[in-house]
Amino acid sequence: MEARHILLKTPLLVEPIMNALSQGADFAQLAREHSACTSGQNGGQWGKLTQDVLPEHFLDALNDASIGDVIGPLESRHGLHLIKLDSL
Repeated sequence: MEARHILLKTPLLVEPIMNALSQGADFAQLAREHSACTSGQNGGQWGKLTQDVLPEHFLDALNDASIGDVIGPLESRHGLHLIKLDSL
C-alpha cells in the first residue's frame, strides 16, 4: 500500500486541517505547509508501506480505509498523524 501523512505536534491543528480537506484542499499541499515530518517536503509521501513498518493501530485503520480516504488523527510517539491512503 502507499500513503501520505501529515505529522502534527499539536492537536489544535487537526480540526482546521480536516476542515480544509473536507472543503477540497490538496492533502499534499497541506502536508508541505503543516507537517512536522521531513516527508512534508514531498507532500507527505511515505511511499510503499509494508506491515512491519507501521504500528498495529495504523494498519487496522488503513485496512478499513478505501483509496482516497483520510484517516486519523492516529497517535504515535512522534505526535498525531493524518494519513491519506493512495493505493492498496
